[in-house]
Amino acid sequence: MKKLIVVLISVVSLSATAQDNPKYLNVMAVNGLNMRSQPDAKSRVVTKVAYGNKVEIMEKSKVQLQLGWVSDHWYKVAYRGREGFIFGGYLSGYAAPKLQKTQKLSDLLPLYCTKTYTMAGNPVLTTEVIGHDTLKLQLVKFKNGAELELENSRDRSQATLIIPGSVQDAYVFLEALLKSNESEELLDELRFIRGKDGLLSRVNNANETISIKSFDDGLTVIKLTDFFTTN
Repeated sequence: MKKLIVVLISVVSLSATAQDNPKYLNVMAVNGLNMRSQPDAKSRVVTKVAYGNKVEIMEKSKVQLQLGWVSDHWYKVAYRGREGFIFGGYLSGYAAPKLQKTQKLSDLLPLYCTKTYTMAGNPVLTTEVIGHDTLKLQLVKFKNGAELELENSRDRSQATLIIPGSVQDAYVFLEALLKSNESEELLDELRFIRGKDGLLSRVNNANETISIKSFDDGLTVIKLTDFFTTN
């Protein structure tokens, strides 16, 4: 994967604003995140937090950083008795993905969901006959509000995950999902589109096997598709 260019955004203030309810977030950078003494990429490293570990969010600083296509504030956090600042772009409420034993891109989302989420009720199964093909559909709802749609036909297998959050949140999750499953090269094929607000509004690749887009209701859709050659 190409090296990401670090661009420091103008510093509004080094003071931090306390949040009313501290929460815990997971590190989604597969190489871990440095906790620094100040909200500055050049400040002293206090410790390194490994991929998948949780940090306690204490304060959100007014200092922002853009790392490639990911932009966020620095956060003051607590981790194993130490306090420092971590870039928030690679902190997430999603559980960090782990290695899955599959060769299919579309299997990554259902494998992640079944190991991470708790189902709300039974899956809904339907079948549609389209010409000489049969389309099998499955809808799975989870207690955290996420929904997983699976579509399988003779020439395509597609998994669609509907989750709360922004396109950037979904991209950071997808980056971790692909890297942890040794598919990092797919990230180099992605195209990024910003909306009028300057935020990421869509991510996809040329052959549409990977797609991320958001809806106005605060939900974001991740689609992973495998296409099969039929005779």
